Amino acid sequence: MKDVKASKSFGDIDQLLARVSNKYLLVNVARVRAQQLVNGDEPAVEGANPEKPVTTAFAEISADKLDIDINQELP
Repeated sequence: MKDVKASKSFGDIDQLLARVSNKYLLVNVARVRAQQLVNGDEPAVEGANPEKPVTTAFAEISADKLDIDINQELP
């Protein structure tokens, strides 16, 4: 049986969790960033596919291109 490696499109989950300490927060950060990309923000990584904003958001998180502030006050 062949060893099947996971796709490295945006890195593995451990690398993402090293950037954002909580998996629920990770998903929320990716959701917010993906929405920003859909609304016209420029991607912070090269080779980003405009058709895949969630993948681009995870790639930006993995590359440590986002300034993530988890201590924002809620309105």
